[in-house]
Amino acid sequence: MTRRATAGGDDRPMNTAYLGARRIVTIVLAAALLIQGITAGLLLATPGGRGMHRATAILVLLAALASLVISIMTKDRKVIVPAVMVLLLVLVQMYLGFAHFKALHVPIGMLMFGGVVHSLGYLFPARQTTSAAA
Repeated sequence: MTRRATAGGDDRPMNTAYLGARRIVTIVLAAALLIQGITAGLLLATPGGRGMHRATAILVLLAALASLVISIMTKDRKVIVPAVMVLLLVLVQMYLGFAHFKALHVPIGMLMFGGVVHSLGYLFPARQTTSAAA
């Protein structure tokens, strides 16, 4: 495990097991959620937008499942619990989308995208530079 400095200055251990796989899957999930937002706009503007939005929903579901599998392989509860939450939110999103309940579908989608981008910040920490004393 490596130490990760946070904005508050405290150090907490970061589980580096399967870190490369977690990074790749999280990038794919973030890209899929971004594409979901784009295809949501196409859903409103073009007749073929619904099919594209459903297809990318499957991509989001597969990425969330892959994230959960990799998280379980780390055997770290701090990694598994967020992956379970993402998968549950994806399933809720799919239900709300098929039910055409946009009042919750859109805000939860934005929340999911923000959460995945936040996790990217955790998986790709800022590099610490040491300043030379003069």
